[in-house]
Amino acid sequence: MSGFPTHFEIEGRRIGSGEPCYVIAEAGVSHFGEMEKAYQLIDLTVSARADIFKTQHYYTDRLVGPSAPEWRERLRTKELPDEAIRLMQRRCRERGVPFLCTPHDDLAIEFLDRELDVPAFKIGSGEVENWPFLARIAKSGKPAILSTGMYEIAQIREAIKVMQDNGCPALAVLHCVTSYPADAALINLKVMDRIREFFPGPVGYSDHTEGTAVPLAAVALGADIVEKHITIDRDVPNAQDWKVSCDPSNFARFVADVREIEKARGGGPKVLSETERKSMLWARKSLTAAADIPAGTKIDAAMLLAQRPGSGLPASRIGKVVGKIARRDIPAGTIVSDELLQ
Repeated sequence: MSGFPTHFEIEGRRIGSGEPCYVIAEAGVSHFGEMEKAYQLIDLTVSARADIFKTQHYYTDRLVGPSAPEWRERLRTKELPDEAIRLMQRRCRERGVPFLCTPHDDLAIEFLDRELDVPAFKIGSGEVENWPFLARIAKSGKPAILSTGMYEIAQIREAIKVMQDNGCPALAVLHCVTSYPADAALINLKVMDRIREFFPGPVGYSDHTEGTAVPLAAVALGADIVEKHITIDRDVPNAQDWKVSCDPSNFARFVADVREIEKARGGGPKVLSETERKSMLWARKSLTAAADIPAGTKIDAAMLLAQRPGSGLPASRIGKVVGKIARRDIPAGTIVSDELLQ
């Protein structure tokens, strides 16, 4: 699978190792079929400074078969027509944020690709073994981001190969646990490392946990992409996404925390910063005289203390001080230096 690039771009934003974590604001169906709410979700994405807004596009009767009538009716109330999706993309352009969408069948792929010319595709976890669907997206010639909840490594590898064999130019793979909400004990973020063992492209995490601790941990562990649900409303009956979502009260804080963590995780050699060097004086310790040491005294360890400031010999040098002779009187508290010893 070495054919996939390690990095790719979506509307000029480079994604991959060493780049800032790509934050996807997953609105999903939290618009509940209302355009005004959809616009509020886009505005929330912008105000929080996430990298891209994402929604989902489907046609209920094609997505859910008649054997599941309750599920079908539950999703029907959240379905938006093609024109509404077009308006959402327009709103994103007006607000200066890229637009991403998860299609749920070939008609949705066709609309997003041909009519809206989306810059990339997001593929939901449920499509990992839907190989004809994966092939159709791969053949669009656009980058794709694949979530992998509900599937094991062998199936993920097969899905990646399908994308590669059908000409997908660039791919990112997201570890995911499909449960609403997902128990943190089941997340196993180290799966990202397993995926990196055989996949060279960007690897990240799509979150379905409550709160922000787990996705932030994923960023700390090197996620190139993190996807977090957003919502305006809470305690919504017959809905589950809100349980795992950020909202206007905390989404901006989440994105800001991502930026702090990605700066903190570094990746280069350990070097002392200029600010840390300034702390050396007060935070390090030096060898000092524990009591008055008369001139000519042979120094032993009991005569020495390690005390701040750190402008003298560190305690690691005590072996080279013990046994030396005091050249002159050394008053208690004096920082011991080579010049005072012979």
